[in-house]
Amino acid sequence: MLNKQVVENFLSRKLENFDWMKTQSRDELLDAINQLTPKPDLGKLWDHQLVCFLILESLKRFMLHIDMGGGKTRISLSLLRYRKQRGERPKAIVFVPYITAIDSWVGEIRDNFPDLTCVPLHGTTEENFHALFTQKAEVFVMCYQSAVAMLWEPIKGKRKGKSKKKWTLDPEFVREVFAKFDTLIMDEIHACKDIGSLYYKMCRAISAQCEYAIGLTGTPFGKDMQDLWPQFYLIDFGETLGDTMGIFRAAFFNESRNYWGGFEFKFKKKLFTKLQEVIKHSSIRYAIDELRDMPQKKYVKKLLQRPEAWDVYYKKTFNELKEAIKAPGKVSHTLVNSKYLMLRQISSGFMTLKGEDSSKVQIRFDENPKLEALEELVAAMPHDSKMVVFHHFVFTNAMISEKLTAMKVGHARVWSGQRDPLGEIDRFKRDPNCRVLVINAKSGSSSLNLQVANYCVFFEQPEGAIDREQAERRVWRPGQTKRVFYYDLFVKGTSDYPKFASNKQGEDLLKRLLDGGVSIDDLME
Repeated sequence: MLNKQVVENFLSRKLENFDWMKTQSRDELLDAINQLTPKPDLGKLWDHQLVCFLILESLKRFMLHIDMGGGKTRISLSLLRYRKQRGERPKAIVFVPYITAIDSWVGEIRDNFPDLTCVPLHGTTEENFHALFTQKAEVFVMCYQSAVAMLWEPIKGKRKGKSKKKWTLDPEFVREVFAKFDTLIMDEIHACKDIGSLYYKMCRAISAQCEYAIGLTGTPFGKDMQDLWPQFYLIDFGETLGDTMGIFRAAFFNESRNYWGGFEFKFKKKLFTKLQEVIKHSSIRYAIDELRDMPQKKYVKKLLQRPEAWDVYYKKTFNELKEAIKAPGKVSHTLVNSKYLMLRQISSGFMTLKGEDSSKVQIRFDENPKLEALEELVAAMPHDSKMVVFHHFVFTNAMISEKLTAMKVGHARVWSGQRDPLGEIDRFKRDPNCRVLVINAKSGSSSLNLQVANYCVFFEQPEGAIDREQAERRVWRPGQTKRVFYYDLFVKGTSDYPKFASNKQGEDLLKRLLDGGVSIDDLME
């Protein structure tokens, strides 16, 4: 047990608090920006992004707790671009939790920061090693898991029985591999919340040799407040929450023995407000409704890479559709529609084939970027928010439900086999632990009030423009008190985006393909 006076001194420290910057007007923020030398070329940033940029530029090591959709990526890249503008040669390693997030960073740089160079690391361990040591760029982006896979080694010694092989990291080797980087950006830094995890150990070794360290998340903790200590240690090495987990626990938790003889730590709820104040020393929090100049509705297109494993199936079906449309004589609409629907299914990660008894059999692909992107969005969603996921195919509903179940996310389903769809919708509305509604766009586009949710994902595009418009209005309607975010998941080189574009123009994609209004080759671009 720590000395009581030590704990009291720890809790009574004078710490920084940057909330005062939230009260600054845009003119005041721009005046502060213009006083920097050289004057930053930031483009269009929202007020909260200007605040965060100023903090990062001044402190170099900081945590941004901004709800999903608040533009954390753009803030980080703005800092890198400004450092390059003032003559530095920044080298940033960005760790992300999902491979789809790599595409998000790459897309943001391509579209809004063309003066920054970026290398995505999503190859094999050998390919990633080679790129790290041979390619030159300001930004390298890779998954935590891929990085650990490059670095880990088995713990030496005999294993008893059939226990799983255990792995460790050599801190010196980690620092050697990432020696050229002066900036560590940990996207969804809560992935490092376990002090015993290899993610945390890897980032700790890298952070120790980086001048800049930035943590990004909208959800720094769940039910266990102990998750905060590892994240903040990666940023400030104990300045906020103590040099050791022990002092943090002694200050904010009650310790007791559990049934098995180990120790349990229960958070002192009366100190929640105190903890909120303490963490403001190295972080700033923006809930989505604090983003005062952000549009009330925001549309986000998530462009995803088509897995190579899909190519043979997609190209074969594409060529069959192309031949069916261009065949001489009368077009077989049944055949065309069948191949068209199969293309749309492949873009969602499955195919429907005929079984031996002529029954329909769904074949799933092992790799599914849409499911991974959805997992990323759900994981980043604020705890007080809910999400509606619209889809088109019945089988998609089952796939999404299976993913959410694996994530242990409470959700409701409305599909053709649902015996009590109204009960499911009511559960989604009333149960705070039911956070996601998975529903067919056709079913969810009419006569439903779903404004309890403010995040909306179109996993697949609705059949027509009217269905799309009405689906959006289920969430954006009178009674909605939050900003609404619409996410569209597009796999590149598939029918996803052409279907979206046709809906936007109020036209049917298949009809346009048949009458020549759209080139069949657009389905491969």
